[in-house]
Amino acid sequence: MYSLGGSVRFVRSITLSRVRTEMTLADTLHTLGLLGGTTLPRFVTDVGGRGDVLEVVADARAVNNLPGPLKMATRLVPAVRTRLRVEEFDGGVAVLSVDASAGGLPAHKLLGLAKSRIESVLAAKGLPPGSVEIRPDARIALDVQRLVAHRYPGTTVTNMTFADGQVAVDTAA
Repeated sequence: MYSLGGSVRFVRSITLSRVRTEMTLADTLHTLGLLGGTTLPRFVTDVGGRGDVLEVVADARAVNNLPGPLKMATRLVPAVRTRLRVEEFDGGVAVLSVDASAGGLPAHKLLGLAKSRIESVLAAKGLPPGSVEIRPDARIALDVQRLVAHRYPGTTVTNMTFADGQVAVDTAA
């Protein structure tokens, strides 16, 4: 509050604008800098979901440079069905539970094999290291705040959820 003397006062207030953006998975990955365009890689064959679950189907045979054990497994069971759910969002980090199956087998147990591939993609794209963390309990910690701030400085991410096959991101500027 400012006063020029007498009874005239000026009040300065700051209002944060809050925005909810619902995007496709491709648009979300592009916004985070994890995808060069707004088209998903060719190995992703379907994206959908109901409620707070995002469902992704992939043809693992179309993934380049898979580790040996995964490459062999894709010959037997090429389709991988994955269900993702945001378990928590704290400090800009979304923790996603991953439930993946290939031919009825628990493919999410092999998630750790993708760790080095994810780290190399982050480095190749010039993204902050550690922005995506593969946890041993088949969960992924996605530092949404760091990834968004890297591309859109000054933006604060307040929440991230899945809603009927879409990704909802709440931001404040």
